[in-house]
Amino acid sequence: MLKLTTNSLKDNKIAVFLDHRKLIDESYGDFKLRTELFQFQAKRQAQEDGEKRSRKRKRKAGEEDTSSSEDLQLVNRYLRLLPKPLVPDVTPPIARHWEDSYNLPQLHGANESGKLQRFQCPDDTGRVYLIPDRASFYNHNVDQLPALLPQLLPAYDLIVLDPPWRNKYIRRLKRAKQELGYAMLHNDQLSLIPISQLTHPRSLVAIWCTNSAQHQTALEQQLLPSWHLRLLHKLRWYKLTSDHQLISPPQADVTQKQPYEMLYVACHADAPENYGEEIRNTEMLLSVPSIVHSHKPPLLDWLREHLHPNEPNCLELFARYLQPHFTSVGLEVLKLMDERLYKVGKDEPKNI
Repeated sequence: MLKLTTNSLKDNKIAVFLDHRKLIDESYGDFKLRTELFQFQAKRQAQEDGEKRSRKRKRKAGEEDTSSSEDLQLVNRYLRLLPKPLVPDVTPPIARHWEDSYNLPQLHGANESGKLQRFQCPDDTGRVYLIPDRASFYNHNVDQLPALLPQLLPAYDLIVLDPPWRNKYIRRLKRAKQELGYAMLHNDQLSLIPISQLTHPRSLVAIWCTNSAQHQTALEQQLLPSWHLRLLHKLRWYKLTSDHQLISPPQADVTQKQPYEMLYVACHADAPENYGEEIRNTEMLLSVPSIVHSHKPPLLDWLREHLHPNEPNCLELFARYLQPHFTSVGLEVLKLMDERLYKVGKDEPKNI
């Protein structure tokens, strides 16, 4: 993690660069995510962006043209502060193992051995998944979370959610190949998740959201109150190419695909009024994203200083990979722990 400051008139304002691959590698020890998962070349992305722009709808007469130039200027000021990345080696595309069918039954696992371990899938695929130290997981449907409450309680210091918001992209995936899409949930279903029973007055809750104004309004006006949470901050996660440039310029037309996603940070509704206010100093997050859809960067290194325990107890819902200090719950909770997505170090962990 790297904090960037422009020393502008905005006192204490920063951007946070999250090196997704490095954060994972440091927590997994001898197993490293393959570099091919984070190769976003500017030339290739520019071609894709040009194709997308050619398919844009024409703006109707009288439709508001909201400029995004100020956003771009602010992002570029921070990007100039990033160290120049090493030129990545040219490697052939990685096999898209994350698109393979995932059929694990409902199960629970944990690793307290002090080292990363392997878990062999109990089916005819023989697939191997990696389980980090100090991590536990439930391969379980989140919309049936009340059944898990006895095992999950007491409350958590940090909860991270990446809900399966309803969107056209996932609907297209599911029409093309059923296993590529996950079960999308309506807002009424999301509101029933018992977040209020899993938080305490000093908890933080981070929620990833799409750029849909409808989803953001539902999150602020329906979901946060139903979860007994109060909004602290909302910010953009900007996606960068391998050479630390935006994958595409921000679009004035908000209906078009943007080079960012939204992150909301909330606290318990009964938290002190000034609780977590320092989080608002972070104006944006920056990182080179994984080529895997919805493979979000880890947030604990950024939020740790705002959490009171030195060893926080964390929960991730709708998880697709595991982290130390986290209990992870989701229908695809081990999907991105597939050993084929990692390079193995000299000292291999023992099988479990």
